[in-house]
Amino acid sequence: MTIGRKTVIGYLAFVGLTFIIAGTGLVALRETENAYRGFIDVDQRVLMDIERLRLTTRRQEEGFLRFLLSGREPDLRPWTEGAEEFRAQMEDLQQLAPAAEDRQALAEIDELQREWLDRQKQAIALRRQGKVSEATNLAEKEVYPVRERILEKLPPLAGRKAQSLAGSRAALAAKVKRATAVVAALSALALGAGLGIALIFTRSVTRELREAIAQITSAGMEILATTAQGASGAAETAAAVNETSTTVAEVKQTAELSAQKAKAVSEAAQKAAQVSQKGRSSVGEVVQGINQIRERVEFVGESVVRLSEQSQAIGEIIAAVSNLADQSNLLAVNASIEAAKAGEQGKGFAVVAQEVRSLAEQSKQATVQVRTILGEIQKATSASVLAAEQASKAVDTGVKQAGEASQAIQTLAETISESAQAATQIAASSQQQLAGMDQVAGAMENIRQAAAQNAAGTKQAEQAAQNLKLLGERLRSLIEKAPGRIAV
Repeated sequence: MTIGRKTVIGYLAFVGLTFIIAGTGLVALRETENAYRGFIDVDQRVLMDIERLRLTTRRQEEGFLRFLLSGREPDLRPWTEGAEEFRAQMEDLQQLAPAAEDRQALAEIDELQREWLDRQKQAIALRRQGKVSEATNLAEKEVYPVRERILEKLPPLAGRKAQSLAGSRAALAAKVKRATAVVAALSALALGAGLGIALIFTRSVTRELREAIAQITSAGMEILATTAQGASGAAETAAAVNETSTTVAEVKQTAELSAQKAKAVSEAAQKAAQVSQKGRSSVGEVVQGINQIRERVEFVGESVVRLSEQSQAIGEIIAAVSNLADQSNLLAVNASIEAAKAGEQGKGFAVVAQEVRSLAEQSKQATVQVRTILGEIQKATSASVLAAEQASKAVDTGVKQAGEASQAIQTLAETISESAQAATQIAASSQQQLAGMDQVAGAMENIRQAAAQNAAGTKQAEQAAQNLKLLGERLRSLIEKAPGRIAV
């Protein structure tokens, strides 16, 4: 028979004895529990209800006396509540009392309570009618004696329950004593049987243990050598994993920095795209404004040309006025000559001729001044026409340059937009790369922890192998020291 089978047989025998002891103790505890329940749930509750009956009777009597003294209905509330509580407690006691003598005593108390309530109701009716003396006399002669009879019935009932409670306690103590004796006897029996089984088992398995111990010692030495090598390799692995974890952490930091820079470049590219769009809009507005300026310059040029034409027309009119002034002056000279020939009759006509001559001279002078001003106006008009033509050419050049600038800004905006999209993609890729590096860092951390646990486990295995070797040597030493007592 092998050591395993012998061990199983010995274990089963010990378990069987344990079950016998546990079953016996459980039965004893069950009986003790039942006795305890009867002791607490019945006798103790009956004693408590009897005491509550006495207190309820006192409370009911107190409410009754207050009403007799004051005649106020609120003072009668304790009497009403006490009567209801007395009825509920009496019903509870009648259900709990198992003995016929107790039930008879409770029936008598119930009958006395009903009689007491009837007498109290009569006294209460008299007090409500204002017949205080009659109500008091009825209370002294009929109510109080009935109450005393009720209170006299309660102590004997409580005494019987107290005696029953003492008997229950004694029975419970006896059952506990018997259960303790049975459990102690079975425990002693189990102890003796266990010692016998242990002795037989020890004599049976000693020889096999010697061989097994020798094998354990040899295996322990081999395991110790193997675990020592494994511990060294695990330490080297843990060191390599720590270096790799450090490198991964540095790469992670670099990836985080790259992601931050890529994000900053993406944001800058987005802002540049927005600025280029605004510049494109501004250039469009500038082109539109230059076109409006061109239209206005052309309008001004046309107005200056018309003004030059009108100045020439004015010059012709001034020439005509100048000729007219010359002719008027000539006519005035002729009129003066004719007036001088006429003598006295021609003096008035001579005065008129002089005035016409004076007006003709003034007109001629004004014509000269107007001609001078008109010449200056024509010069300014010519200069304005030349400036308008130059401004129109400059505006045309500005429109062309603005168009080229708009085209260049549009190309720049498209390039910046493409750069912004590329920067956004780079930022997204950097985020994905950062997430991947986080996963790699987490994996390396797990590998590092696993390597550390592996190294610790290898150390523990090495220590366990050392302990196993020492245990084998100790067991062999113990067996060699006492061969006569445990040898087969």
